[in-house]
Amino acid sequence: MTEADVRESRSGVLQWVIVFGVGALVVTVVLALNLIPRLNDGQKVLNGAKPAFASQRLRADVAGIDIISTNVDMANPIMTPSGGGAAEVGALVAYAAKVAHVTPAQALALIEERFPHTAALLSAIPLSSVSAELPRLVTFLSSTLKITPAQLLQALQASFPALAQAITNLPIVTSGWNDIQNIGGLTRFNGTPVTTVPQLRTYFKDDLIPAVAAQQSNFQTLDGTSSLTWIAPLLLIVGIIVMLFGGAMIVRNRRGVSQREALATATVVPVVGIVVVVLVLALSLIPRVSHGQKLLDGLAPAFTQQRVAGDRAGITMVSAIVNTENPIMTPAGGAAAEVPKLIAFVAGKTGLSQTQVLGVLKKEFPHVTALLQALPLTAVTSELAEIVKLLGPGVVTAVPVLAQTIVNTPAVTSGWNHVPGMEGATNFAGKPIVTMPDVRDYFSSNVIPVLEDQRANYDKLVTTSKINFIGALVLIVGLIVIAFGLLMVAIAARGPAAERKTATLQPAVGGASG
Repeated sequence: MTEADVRESRSGVLQWVIVFGVGALVVTVVLALNLIPRLNDGQKVLNGAKPAFASQRLRADVAGIDIISTNVDMANPIMTPSGGGAAEVGALVAYAAKVAHVTPAQALALIEERFPHTAALLSAIPLSSVSAELPRLVTFLSSTLKITPAQLLQALQASFPALAQAITNLPIVTSGWNDIQNIGGLTRFNGTPVTTVPQLRTYFKDDLIPAVAAQQSNFQTLDGTSSLTWIAPLLLIVGIIVMLFGGAMIVRNRRGVSQREALATATVVPVVGIVVVVLVLALSLIPRVSHGQKLLDGLAPAFTQQRVAGDRAGITMVSAIVNTENPIMTPAGGAAAEVPKLIAFVAGKTGLSQTQVLGVLKKEFPHVTALLQALPLTAVTSELAEIVKLLGPGVVTAVPVLAQTIVNTPAVTSGWNHVPGMEGATNFAGKPIVTMPDVRDYFSSNVIPVLEDQRANYDKLVTTSKINFIGALVLIVGLIVIAFGLLMVAIAARGPAAERKTATLQPAVGGASG
């Protein structure tokens, strides 16, 4: 073998060493960055979150949090003393007296006569006072009826289920309104602590729901065309094949190969690169992983462990609120219809008249009795329009905190059984979302579990590195393989040095003999 042939052999070996190195680099990247398990977890996130990113459900998120927000605005002034509504009752009576040109006592009598449900609700607030009376009421009724408190609660649940539901849940709501149980370290995305129901509402309304909605287009782009699970295995397989083929050709070139074999094997290299490039372009891999990274970055605040845990505590509180209000909000809730039945039941068991029973309840438990007489809250709504008409727009200035309840109550009661903006919306099982309890169930059983179930998968996906480099990496590898493969083909097409030398000498020999 001539020195030129040796150089030719070394050149061939070097070419295939480079090919082998490219394959090894790809394999190293896939294994070092754990791309296979990470992208598998990423696909699980996509599969789990896909129902939540449907357009009709994103609209349902907004409509649902809107009515929850309106409900919080309605209830906040009257829930606890710090809400401020109870402190304004006197000012409301005084303002009514001024408008009607009567004494405050006469104004109060007028309100009680013309607007009995509203007057009863004003006497019941703050609702935390109702909660404070409930334990004594249970003790009183169980003693009067000569049964244990446990038996009383069983009797209420059996015969007066709507009232029992409201009575059971109201203390949870009033005690947790300004200090939500198990909310832990939940903060808004800007780091502001979330501890109260109004703060929770703001977090859901201004942070969590918008964060999800803002990522719809990025989610759809990443989720389109095909799954993510094939990307890393394909890279690994391509890398291994390139290594094996490169290693085999290193051995073959050290032993020497013909021009035909060198050209044929060299041709394989750009073909592999072309296949890779076509896959990247056909499956829109670069924009998909780029949008995927934007999706991951946008949802990062929502997937922190503290916020996911706080979401569950928050939606548990929302559930208690809905459980309290659903029986008393509309006639369909059932509590209003059970009130006279309960009084008749107690009267029958004690031998007192219903009037006497009601008198005892008013004296011993004034806030509880007043709330029962205010039911259903749709009756309050029916009276509010006439009250505002009678008192005029100045009432808003006179009692700004109570005005918040006055303004928002009609929207809550009218939308309770038909939430505005829910047209065509369904939960993940396909059941229509219509009522406020449906909204609660949708958030509690569908939306929040997406975050809970996929948080671990999300964490695995975002660890180690970003994913937006994957598409560009695959494309660059493909282009490099194509370019280098074409160079190898060109070199192989020139033929071995000995053959080129022979081809050069033959014309000269022929001329000399002539």
